[in-house]
Amino acid sequence: MTDPELIELFLARSEEAVPALTARYGPYCRAVAGQLLSDRRDVDECLNDCWLAVWRAIPPARPERFKGWLAAIVRNRALAMGRENRRRPPTVDEGALELASCLPPGEDPLGAVEFQALSQAVVRFLRAQPREVRTAFVRRYWYADSMEDTARRLGWSESKTKSALFRLRNKLRRQLEKEGLL
Repeated sequence: MTDPELIELFLARSEEAVPALTARYGPYCRAVAGQLLSDRRDVDECLNDCWLAVWRAIPPARPERFKGWLAAIVRNRALAMGRENRRRPPTVDEGALELASCLPPGEDPLGAVEFQALSQAVVRFLRAQPREVRTAFVRRYWYADSMEDTARRLGWSESKTKSALFRLRNKLRRQLEKEGLL
């Protein structure tokens, strides 16, 4: 089943929508949540919450990039559950600390306009990077892979992975400073 067909099932409020979603994206969503939650029961609960969130969001939403939209829902819910339960893998905190030097300081959330500008700048920056380095960044900071897992996925040594991510973070910080976002 294609993404447009899946969205049509949700728009029609078909009872087949959630089972079709689970069949198509269940393993992927389980992997995303599993990287951010340490307990299998938490992952199951997270996915159930996400299926309900998708059901409630479509309609009116009609996501153009369904897989990415869905991953964002799963990731955000998993992070929230990890905070609530105080149970999340250490890679989540490690990645956040590594990225802290690249992002604007402060405990107050960014305003919507500033956040949008920052998001767009990071996306532009990443698109301009070589595929392997971009993959390392996304695996480490979006999926919260450990340094070892990121290196293994790319066929790199852990040292090379650490160095590449360090250089990329510094490059990102310089780019954000140049654009006046940091």
